[in-house]
Amino acid sequence: MIEMKSGKCSISSRASAARRTSAVLALLSSGSVDGAAELARVSRTTLFVWMKDPEFIDELTRARGAAFDGGLNTIKGGCEEAARVLLALLKSRNETTRRRAAETILDFALKVHEGRDLEARLKALEAAIAGERGRGAGEPLG
Repeated sequence: MIEMKSGKCSISSRASAARRTSAVLALLSSGSVDGAAELARVSRTTLFVWMKDPEFIDELTRARGAAFDGGLNTIKGGCEEAARVLLALLKSRNETTRRRAAETILDFALKVHEGRDLEARLKALEAAIAGERGRGAGEPLG
C-alpha cells in the first residue's frame, strides 16, 4: 500500500517496494516460487498476490530481460574464442575432428546466410505493405 504524505511516499511504501524488488531477484535466482518466497522473506501467498499485479509482472519481465541480455553478452564475448578454436581444429591431424569443425563452421555460415536472406525478404514485404497502404486499398501494386 502506497501512502502519500505531503506528496512523498512514506517509509512503509519504500520498504514494500524494497521487499517487492527482493522478491523479483529471488524469483530470478530460485527454481521455485516457494524458494523465492523463502529467499525474499515473504509468504508464498504474498508472492502469488504480487505475481498477479501488472506492475510487479512488468518489473519481473524487465529483470528477466536484463538477466537474459547479460547472459547473451557473456556468450558474445566467447564467440571470438570459439571461432579461433574451430579454425584451429581445421588443422587437426584427426580427420574426424577436422570434419566436425568444418561442418560446424559451414552450418553456422549457412544459418547466418539464411537469417540475412530472411531479414531482407521481410524488409521487402514490409516496404511493399507500407507502399500499398500509401496508395490505398483499391490501387494495383504494379
